[in-house]
Amino acid sequence: MISSRGAYVGPALEPRVIGKTLKYKLEQEHLLRRLASALVLQWDELPDALQDLIIDQAALVEDREGGASEARDIENFVRGAKTCALTKMPADQRG
Repeated sequence: MISSRGAYVGPALEPRVIGKTLKYKLEQEHLLRRLASALVLQWDELPDALQDLIIDQAALVEDREGGASEARDIENFVRGAKTCALTKMPADQRG
């Protein structure tokens, strides 16, 4: 959350695993994949406790398809994910 001064303000409550799942339309799935990819790319910058919480939440949510649903499988995926450079960096991101 951003304050009126433009500074980052942390959440009002401590993050915790919740007993909910995400509902989205099939045509929105590409947005979810982009968000998940961004999260994995920033993974090592997140505090360990938040990493653990996200993995536990990922193991709990339902999915349209079968696949890895154990926390250990999800953690192995995140730790083993390969990255590659963008073919063309957006103009506003070039340094």
